[in-house]
Amino acid sequence: MSFKKSQRVALGLALVVILLSGAGVFIWQRKLAAIAGAVHSGLDEPAAATESDNATSAAVQLTPQEQQQIGLQTVDVRRESLTDEVSAVGRVEEPESAISTVSSRYGGRVDRLFTNFIGQPVQKGDPIALITITGQPIQKNEPFSSTYSPGMIAAVEEYKFAVENQQHAHASARPDAAAQADALVEASRTRLNRWGLTPDQIDNVLASPQKPMQITVNAAAGGIVRSRKVTEGQYVNPGDPLIELTDLSTVWVKADVFDADIGRIQPGLSAEIHSEALPSLKLRGDVTFIETHADPQTRTTPVRIQVENPGIRLKPGMVVRTSFQIPLGNTLIVPETAVIDTGSDKIVYLVHDNGIFERRIVHVGMPLKDRYPVIDGLKSGDRVVTNGAFLIDSQTRLTGGMAGMFGGSRSFTESAAANDYKTAFRIDPDPPVGGKDHTIHVAVVDPAGKPVTDAQVRLTFIMPAMPAMGMPEIRNSAELKWDGKEFSGPFHISEAGSWNVLVEARRGNQSISVFRTSLNVR
Repeated sequence: MSFKKSQRVALGLALVVILLSGAGVFIWQRKLAAIAGAVHSGLDEPAAATESDNATSAAVQLTPQEQQQIGLQTVDVRRESLTDEVSAVGRVEEPESAISTVSSRYGGRVDRLFTNFIGQPVQKGDPIALITITGQPIQKNEPFSSTYSPGMIAAVEEYKFAVENQQHAHASARPDAAAQADALVEASRTRLNRWGLTPDQIDNVLASPQKPMQITVNAAAGGIVRSRKVTEGQYVNPGDPLIELTDLSTVWVKADVFDADIGRIQPGLSAEIHSEALPSLKLRGDVTFIETHADPQTRTTPVRIQVENPGIRLKPGMVVRTSFQIPLGNTLIVPETAVIDTGSDKIVYLVHDNGIFERRIVHVGMPLKDRYPVIDGLKSGDRVVTNGAFLIDSQTRLTGGMAGMFGGSRSFTESAAANDYKTAFRIDPDPPVGGKDHTIHVAVVDPAGKPVTDAQVRLTFIMPAMPAMGMPEIRNSAELKWDGKEFSGPFHISEAGSWNVLVEARRGNQSISVFRTSLNVR
């Protein structure tokens, strides 16, 4: 009985030992897996570029030979007097201020019209209509009829009486009576003149007193016949309009300016007029009025431009193109070819001494022809790259510097001492294969030619982002250790493609060597 009990106890202890051993193995395997995962994640996980990483690509240095290879051209930033241009579609209209009316000052019958159609040109003083203002004698002692214009008849009778009185006064040889008679005649003629009679018409009143009086109405201003208000044989009253004239030697152009531009249009601003119907025609005018209401459907506001119209070449109703010249003053400008638009920023490359080119974010206005007005980021006298800026920027973004393109151009942020150190890089196997483990070998030699053994060497593989394909930047890093001959260590390349390689050797906080190259991983 005790023997069986001992067997059960021994069996139980054995089971416990087995379970504990299995648990220990499991825990150890988990720890190994965690360590391996940490190492693997440190090598393969994409990492966003930090501000300090980007700082190394803020400026680059090129040799004169490298500048010549890319056809580098630069220009000085300077100030110029600029004018912006706002274009709008306009329509020609007759000026309201140039519309005039020729009316009759007396009642009568229109016996003849000298203007026969709308659009007929009329000069100042041209005859418009012949109006009969008296009828046939009714009785022997009543030579004039008062049917049409009694006021006119009274003025004529007064003038006839004044002339007869003048004749009697001069015959009496009384100087005072003659002077008074002369004054009365002059006053009567003035009254008839105010009725619209010319001196010849006034003299004809006395020459043929028995005939019906016919008065020719003349145009007080020149222009184009806009409308006819009467026809031949029609009776008119004093003040009735005969025709309307419009003077088209000056016209209005109503330009529809968009809401985004209307704030820059002011009265007095110069404008240029072009017409597709008259390609050689270029007229200039000034803004005289801006309408107080905008069109909510087209989101435009009419702007009135007064334009001289020699030869009446612009016709009311024509559609024209207008352009307003807006002075911007003495403005700092940079050529359009010097500015690179990244989508979020606009950058230029600023030229420094010793072949150093610094990337600079600038704030510019809307492009004017081939230039940008500079708002912030540059000053007069700065020198920027015009030809070759895009090539510098694109390669800088790909490699973090210029080494991948020009084989040795260095980042401007490297320390001066780094130029005297030499770095050798080797990868095994070569060529590298994506998804495989590799061994990296790096040798650093000081200016005296002795191997550097006490540096901290960090290796970084960078695959640039490809936004068009939705692929972010991939960045893998590892520390290399001194093995007695060189700095080396294992490195896992996660995938095939073009990788930029950065090797940096440091002593404490000082960078002593920076090496860049590129690899095509199969």
